[in-house]
Amino acid sequence: MGKIEKEKQSKGRKKRIALIVLCVVLAVILLLTTFAGLYLNKLMSLIGRDYGTDQTTMSAEEYEKWLQSQKDTIGEDFTGEIISGSDITWAENTEPIGQGKHIINILLIGQDRREGEGRQRSDAMILCTINKDSKTVTLTSFMRDMYVKIPGYYGHRINASYELGGMKLLDATLEENFGVQIDGNVEVDFFGFIDVIDMLGGVDIELSSAEANYLNRNGNWGVNESTAGQWKLKAGMNHLTGEQALAYSRIRYVGNGDYERTERQRTVLNTLFEECKDLSVLELNALLQKLLPHLTTDMTNSEILGYTVDIFPMMSGLNMQTQRIPANGTFSDAYIDGMAVLKVDLEANRELLASCMEVPEVEETQTEETEE
Repeated sequence: MGKIEKEKQSKGRKKRIALIVLCVVLAVILLLTTFAGLYLNKLMSLIGRDYGTDQTTMSAEEYEKWLQSQKDTIGEDFTGEIISGSDITWAENTEPIGQGKHIINILLIGQDRREGEGRQRSDAMILCTINKDSKTVTLTSFMRDMYVKIPGYYGHRINASYELGGMKLLDATLEENFGVQIDGNVEVDFFGFIDVIDMLGGVDIELSSAEANYLNRNGNWGVNESTAGQWKLKAGMNHLTGEQALAYSRIRYVGNGDYERTERQRTVLNTLFEECKDLSVLELNALLQKLLPHLTTDMTNSEILGYTVDIFPMMSGLNMQTQRIPANGTFSDAYIDGMAVLKVDLEANRELLASCMEVPEVEETQTEETEE
C-alpha cells in the first residue's frame, strides 16, 4: 500500500471518529435539554394558575351597595379637601411608558385574605421592573389608598380593583392611570412568605424602638401557633424569623402609616433578593420547591421560562433600587365620596415611574485630531 493511500485511510478514520464524537456530544446535549425541560415543567406545575376565566365582577346594583360600605368617618382635625368623585377630571388618554424589549414588568400582589375567604383587596402591590439595558431592578410600591379611575367602576381606591376584578382589572387600572403595561402577575401567599424566610434562616432588619415595641405587643396577626408572645425584639439590628418579618411588613400604626409600611415591604424584599443571589443551585432548588406552591400567576410556563432566560445571566450584576408611588409632594389627603383617600398628581408619578424604564444614554467619546 502506498504512502498516499495510507494517508487517505488515516484521514478517513479521523473523520469517522470526529463524527462519532460529535454525535455523542449532541446526544448528551439533547438528553440534558430534555431532562432540564421536564424538570422545569414539573417545577412550574407547583405554581397556582389564574388566567382570569373564573373571575367575576359586580353588577351595577352590587357595586352601589358595596360603595356604601366603603364610607369613612371624617376626623375632626382633617384639613384636606372634601369633594365628590363627579368633580374629578380624568385624562382621556395616558401615554404608554416603558415600551420595548428591554423592560420586563412583573407585578407582585399580596392580598389580605384569611383561610376560607374569597378574593380580597390587594394589601401589597409592588411592581418589579427589570431593565435589561441598565441591569437594574426597581421595586415600586403603589400605596393602596390612591384614588384612581378603575375601568368600568369610575373612581375608587386602587386596592379595590383587585377585589372587584382580580389581576386583569388591577393591571388595567395601572395601565389606565399610569400608562404602564404589566407583563405578568404573581400573587404571594403570606404563609409562603414565612416559609421562604425561615428556609433562608431569617433576615436581618433594623428596627426602630417604636417598631420593636409594637411587634412585641401586637406581632400575631392571625398565624396559627404564633410565637409573638415570646418576642423580645429591640431597637437596632434584629435577626427576624419569617413570622416576625411578615408582621414587620404589615405594620400600619407606627410612624407615617401606609407610607412607611410600603417602605418596610421593599426593605424585606431587597434583603431577600440579596440573600438569594448567593444561593447554590441545590439551595435554590430547595427554596423553589418550598416557595412555588404558595404562588399564583397568570403567566404560562413558556412566558416564565422566557423571562428566566432573559434575567438569569444578569443576576450577579443586577442593581436594586426602590421607590414609592405616589412620591412625596405629588399627592394630598382628601375625602372623596366619603372615603379617606390620597388625591394624586398622576402625571408627575407617571414620569417617576417612566424614569426607571428608560434606555440608558450611551456616552459618546470624541477624539480630537491633533496636527503634527
